Amino acid sequence: MKFYIFLTIYFFTYLNIFAQKDTVQLEVVTVSATLLRNEIKNTARNISIIDRKTLESAPVKTLDGILQYALNVDVRSRSAFGVQADISIRGGHYDQTLILLDGVKVNDPQTGHHALNLPVPFSMIEKIEVLQGGASRVFGPSAFSGVINIITKKPAKSEGEIQLGAGQFHTWQSALYGTWVKDKWNVGAGLDLVKSEGFQAATDYKKHSLNVNAERSWTKGTIQLLYGQMSNDFGASNFYHPKFFNQYEEVSSHLANLAWKQRYSDKWQSTFLANYRLHYDMFDFDNYRNTDKINLLNVHRSDVWDIEWKFNYKNHTAFGLEWRKEGILSNRIGDPLDQPRKEAKDWSDLTYTHQKSRDNLSLFFERKFVWQNFNLNVGTLGSYNSKFGFSLFPGLDLGYALDNTSRIYYTVNRSLRFPTFTELYLKNNTVTGDPNLLPEKAWTQELGFKKQSHGSLSQVSLFYTHTEDAIDKVKRPGITVPLMENMDYLNRWGIELAQKWNFSKNPIRLKQFSLNYAWIHADKKEEGYQSFYTLNYLKHKATLGTLFEPLPSWNLSLWYTFKDRAGQYSWDDASAPIDYASFGLLDFRTSYKIQKFEIRLDLNNLLNKEYFEYGFVKQPPRTITGTIVYGF
Repeated sequence: MKFYIFLTIYFFTYLNIFAQKDTVQLEVVTVSATLLRNEIKNTARNISIIDRKTLESAPVKTLDGILQYALNVDVRSRSAFGVQADISIRGGHYDQTLILLDGVKVNDPQTGHHALNLPVPFSMIEKIEVLQGGASRVFGPSAFSGVINIITKKPAKSEGEIQLGAGQFHTWQSALYGTWVKDKWNVGAGLDLVKSEGFQAATDYKKHSLNVNAERSWTKGTIQLLYGQMSNDFGASNFYHPKFFNQYEEVSSHLANLAWKQRYSDKWQSTFLANYRLHYDMFDFDNYRNTDKINLLNVHRSDVWDIEWKFNYKNHTAFGLEWRKEGILSNRIGDPLDQPRKEAKDWSDLTYTHQKSRDNLSLFFERKFVWQNFNLNVGTLGSYNSKFGFSLFPGLDLGYALDNTSRIYYTVNRSLRFPTFTELYLKNNTVTGDPNLLPEKAWTQELGFKKQSHGSLSQVSLFYTHTEDAIDKVKRPGITVPLMENMDYLNRWGIELAQKWNFSKNPIRLKQFSLNYAWIHADKKEEGYQSFYTLNYLKHKATLGTLFEPLPSWNLSLWYTFKDRAGQYSWDDASAPIDYASFGLLDFRTSYKIQKFEIRLDLNNLLNKEYFEYGFVKQPPRTITGTIVYGF
């Protein structure tokens, strides 16, 4: 540990020697994960950006892989290559983070385990915005602890790209991306396929994603049509229970979206979104599909309809409304059906015997005020849910510009999250839901500082979150199956530090350097029970990323991530709880460009650490993959 501390101090000292004269100015970054658009340096929130340069140079090929490096984002992967991963922010859990795809809410009402079942190839992503803290006043009930907004590429010319890759454990990957631009039309399409036999028994997978979008523009607006589809079949060895190694799952989703953006005048503009998401899930706990116990499979179908219309006046006033309908058909979740329905996908011998649905209507308003060096955003969102009634989410963001490059800010926001259908109704040998669960509610306060100048972006924030009726999955002594419960008051506070430099010339050919650190503390401990959600979080997370360019066409990228997790896990009732062990991971990529070709070599978990994100789910060892990219 002393060596790493020394290395960090050395790096900071060395970098600061030439940072002022050899940095390059960071591009102006506009944040879209807000109602009123603003440059990131002027926002009174902690928002971090993963740009295209980082996406293309980091030693990752999936969304969960790149989010491993993001500030105070906890990615708990259960397998490799984005097969399944749970995303949480600021010590929350995977049901508390809202995922947006080009502004479209893609969270699944069944469970947050499906949040990253996104119908978009990784090669189509332009950038990712990560907003820390509750944002219900802008995005509604799902934005409880943070928001991740995935923004796809907007083609400027006709071009294409082909990727072919292979690696250990008989892993094969291919991807195709292309754009067509003519007159006022632009069309983009992407497809990727990946399969592997897995690093151990029942960790094999086969997945694909497809995305097509077409946009037509005119003088005062655009219309965009999007369709995406993904499927993923994978071995889920002891994913949800430590002693069942034949677990297996199949998921697929479809997303269709219409986006209409209209500028009525220099002062008025609006954005209209209408989308539909369909998701299928089949879970096999113990190889039942290959026996006469096929009726023990879990089959679910969720349908989500969403219509949203937002108006913006002179970029200082925003208002709008949203209607969202969430429904599920299942053989396990919801209320019994009068007449069973045939399962509509691949397991035609099964029937849906339960269903549930709920509607949500939201009205929102936001106003920005500017007085000399001060800026103030105030707003609220009112939401009526057919099951949980009316809720109000007020909040404000206050910023003060110290000079042209520095700003301090304070923000306070109310957030709320409705229980998922799984938390309410699922009853099996891994969890017992509670249909009387209350929505969890929180107030979050944040005090921060940010500075952007000379190719450098610095951010510091202190936050405090007070949660009421926190929803937790709890294992108590003498009870075999964990229960879903509302917990008493939970207070959580922490600190976040982020630093990023872009460089032009320096002796070690360093092009980019970033460092993130987050510390979190909760005022409750696991005493007499095991918490799966609220008390199972990253106490410490540190990430260091570097990008070198030894030669004009040769890049070296090195990322180190350290995680120290609170909470415990146990194998069964007879076993004593075990504390999570801290660990550090080192990932490396080298790439070389030759005309239209690029050759990449990735080494993930370079030090071959044995580690666990979930207590009993072993993660892959050192993994080597190679990729050839051809652009045309």
